Amino acid sequence: MRLRRSIISVPANREKMINNALNLNADVIMLDLEDSVPVGEKEEARKQVVSIFRHRDWKGKVRSYRMNSMDTPFAYRDIIDIVEAAGEYIDTIVVPKVNDSSEIKAIDYILTQVEMRMGYKRQIGLEPSIETAAGMLRVGEIAYASQRIETLVFGVADYSASMTFLSKGLSGHAEKEDFYPGHRYHFPLSRMAMAAKAAGLAAIDAPYGDYKDPEGLRSSCLMSAALGYDGKWVIHPDQIPVVNEIYSPSEEDFQRSVKIVETYERARSAGLGALALDGKMIDAASVRLARVILTQWEKIKGRSAGQ
Repeated sequence: MRLRRSIISVPANREKMINNALNLNADVIMLDLEDSVPVGEKEEARKQVVSIFRHRDWKGKVRSYRMNSMDTPFAYRDIIDIVEAAGEYIDTIVVPKVNDSSEIKAIDYILTQVEMRMGYKRQIGLEPSIETAAGMLRVGEIAYASQRIETLVFGVADYSASMTFLSKGLSGHAEKEDFYPGHRYHFPLSRMAMAAKAAGLAAIDAPYGDYKDPEGLRSSCLMSAALGYDGKWVIHPDQIPVVNEIYSPSEEDFQRSVKIVETYERARSAGLGALALDGKMIDAASVRLARVILTQWEKIKGRSAGQ
């Protein structure tokens, strides 16, 4: 399980921004080849991505890049040119605007061939981004399309456009909307998180656009965390501390998880079936969640110690 509380997207053609990102406290750095790179600069940006993967110190962060979507003429080169040259240094590839599981299966086949040819011993993970009505309709199929998939990512802006939502210039999915009696994004957020968790994947939330609004960011984080999300994209370094805080387990969560696992291990050693803690029954799901929290806690403490 990778630590993915905060994911910062950096244009792959902006070397200065990449250098700055490598020194930030984000868990994941994603070099972007898609929306932030003009068409005429995409080929040169690929070379930059290869160089950054091969020659820079990532300081233990998850090493990722976002390719162009599969309905563009850039996607296959984003895979082949970069993975052949730097595949052993890449952790994951973000796949934008996934509408159908066949897109992920096609990428899986290509990656498998490249990895075999190049002799790579480690498999590259995939992170499909659900950004359209079509993708959300098929999100359950997409989640199971490949054993390479590690996360599902929600793309709020493009999803809103594909749904022809009334636009009010909102920054994300936390701002109050007095024109709608409820929360327009509750269903897609829940739908995607359910698909992710059913498949044993992490769920990652879309960025909050107004980096000068920390309270709006906090509300957005709390909303998706309450629905089971594990992290969030950020667009500005100032957003990282808030995001890391919200998606980290609390001291109370950690201590309770320790008790759950210890109680479970004692019961198993004693050959007991049912077990309880503080008057409440502990089931298999509780134990699994406790182990996830303990693993995350260890990784967070390890990151802090290494900085």
